[in-house]
Amino acid sequence: MKAKSKRGQSGFSYIEVLLAIFLVVTSATIVLSTMPISTSSRIKADYLNRATSMAQKQLEAIRGRGYQNATVSQLLGAGLIDSSSPIATNTYPFTNSDNAALDNPSAILPQGTGTVKIDQVSLDLRQVIVKVNWVDRGTTRSVTLGTLIANL
Repeated sequence: MKAKSKRGQSGFSYIEVLLAIFLVVTSATIVLSTMPISTSSRIKADYLNRATSMAQKQLEAIRGRGYQNATVSQLLGAGLIDSSSPIATNTYPFTNSDNAALDNPSAILPQGTGTVKIDQVSLDLRQVIVKVNWVDRGTTRSVTLGTLIANL
């Protein structure tokens, strides 16, 4: 019987091990370098979702009140706007989108604000535009939603 020589043994050489380690480290570096970008994108998307949800709630609350109650005095009485004094032409600030203490732009979004603009488009038609603003890393972002309310 012949004795087995060392050359016939199977195993990995140092170069193969080093190459495998290099590939693992390179892959890990690529994956880890994309983490901050994906986190930033997730946060931006979360802010956009929050702002859109808040604007939709506010718009639906106003639309649900009907044409007759889509006036400044009625919306102020319902707590859907903060003041009857406009901050711009026919534009009024709001903090609560559903009269909940924690559901307001400044509590949910960084430096968040909300406005409601009410325009009489024609004799029996009002346009309502809700805008939610926030600041994300020094950039002001906004969501604007609008609807028409008819006197049926």
